[in-house]
Amino acid sequence: MSNVLFITRYYGEMLGGTMCSQRNLNSLKEIYENVYEYRITNKNGVRFYLSKIAQLCNGYMGGIDYKDIQCIKKLIQDLHCQVIFIDSSLLGKLVKILLNTFKGLKIQVFFHNCEYEYIKSIYHGPKKYLYSYWTFKGEKEACKYANKIIVLNKRDASLILNHYKRNADACIPISLKDRSENTRLSPTITNQLPYILFVGSYFPPNVQGIKWFIEKVLPHIDISLLIIGRQMELLNIPSFVQRKVKILSNIKDLTPYYQNALCMVMPIFTGGGMKVKTAEALMYGKIIVGTKESFEGYETNATGIFIECNNKEEFISKINKLLPKVQPYNIDSRKLFLEKYSFEATLKQFKELALSTK
Repeated sequence: MSNVLFITRYYGEMLGGTMCSQRNLNSLKEIYENVYEYRITNKNGVRFYLSKIAQLCNGYMGGIDYKDIQCIKKLIQDLHCQVIFIDSSLLGKLVKILLNTFKGLKIQVFFHNCEYEYIKSIYHGPKKYLYSYWTFKGEKEACKYANKIIVLNKRDASLILNHYKRNADACIPISLKDRSENTRLSPTITNQLPYILFVGSYFPPNVQGIKWFIEKVLPHIDISLLIIGRQMELLNIPSFVQRKVKILSNIKDLTPYYQNALCMVMPIFTGGGMKVKTAEALMYGKIIVGTKESFEGYETNATGIFIECNNKEEFISKINKLLPKVQPYNIDSRKLFLEKYSFEATLKQFKELALSTK
């Protein structure tokens, strides 16, 4: 049985990228007997500046530096690892480095996004030029030398093929362990007026989207909005809609809030990869009103699960038509989660990938 080294830059608070990374690690642990982990952590003190110099000189991305590389090499040697799972294409330069040191390694690279495109969209000025250039080179090396390339969705697969002339070996969407087997039980929040729900932390695409929704859409629909997310209390809510908006932060158990919501709203206009909150909403059996970006990577033949809106008029019209008839629990949403976006569903794909890697 192969020994596996899992290398990641995602750890700590369970936001989107970290949740996907944890899913990847848990999947490997279900397949392989020995799975070891190496985390690319934040640098402090003198090492912080040395790492920045290494980044400038070598084009390292993802927080990696020379000391990380040496530690990874030692782990591979000491633990006799035959399979390396690199959990971010930002670490793409590692692929060639490790193959030049160890012969016969099987290396898989997981693309959380096409990071080159994502970085171009979020940075400006010199950082945009440098980071996108280094990322392009790292992802290109990953595509050239890795045994297997894994993506989240068809959009990223298409971008990678276009930029790096490499077909993805597997498309494994985001998935979650089922935390809502009893989602149809009676709600635990009482005396709650009807509301629609937005879940997301104080992160630029979330802030941009929900502020737009509050200002442009909320005044024209007869329903309250509940926002749940870390630091979302920092949102500046216009006075003319304050009575219709409630914000909660640091909520440990979202279950009752999902149960009581009439539907989810996801006005997300920018980003990459797949939105974890979409899978979470499906898990709780919710209808989702959102933008094309919110549904990227999600596929279904059933109608009425995803209600796509990409401008003010569509959001207002479709929500107003939905509200009189919508039920808090939609069985088709729940079925879609179980069939395609549950941990058990994607584990089958990881197992098929493992078999093809031998």
